[in-house]
Amino acid sequence: MTQTVTIQIPDTLYEPIRRAAQATNQPLEAVVLTALQTSLPSLEGLSADTQAELVSLEALSDEALWRVMLERMPADRQSALETLLDKNKTGQLNEPEHNQLAALQESADLITLRKARAAVLLRFRGLRIPTPAELHQLSLAA
Repeated sequence: MTQTVTIQIPDTLYEPIRRAAQATNQPLEAVVLTALQTSLPSLEGLSADTQAELVSLEALSDEALWRVMLERMPADRQSALETLLDKNKTGQLNEPEHNQLAALQESADLITLRKARAAVLLRFRGLRIPTPAELHQLSLAA
């Protein structure tokens, strides 16, 4: 299913889109669609639970999204993940450790996805996204 949307685009945005379309020999509509798809990535391919978790971020306030951007895996879990990853490199993981590694990796991945989605949402709300260095400084202050 597709939807038709008519919008007014300021010249400052139209010109780069027009140039990109011309340079890539694509229709203007295709370049606009690609820009939209890359600016708000689809949640397809993620588990239903992960999709629901990421969609729930859309209802958060700007302040709450900033807190999501500062989320980190607890130090003990991060340390366990690093230890298991090192052990996995040498092929020394037993079955319970392999399961623990998978669970820790899934948890770390979810934190990363939440942070990325929060950044996209904040950007869509017109807010500036901090650089990684700024985020690091903010997380140290938190």
